[in-house]
Amino acid sequence: MGGHGYSGWWGSMGGPKHRGVVTYQLSPYEMKTNAHLISKGTHNFFRRTSSQLGYILPGVFLFWAVTHFGKKKHEWLNSKAGHAAQHEH
Repeated sequence: MGGHGYSGWWGSMGGPKHRGVVTYQLSPYEMKTNAHLISKGTHNFFRRTSSQLGYILPGVFLFWAVTHFGKKKHEWLNSKAGHAAQHEH
């Protein structure tokens, strides 16, 4: 298993040549990476974000509720009433 020595860099391992693989490349001078970024980008951002709110908000609300409950419980346990209630048992 293994140990035959260096077999070349990734992509030129000495295996059989690939056939039928076509690659395309666009020159960076032909791309317009920021075309319509302000006019269409902000609209797409809000459209995509609003479509995901149903998935995100329940988790955010659950996290907030657990954190809020935990902080209130912690404050109560460290208060005079909390100490008295703990030592009643």
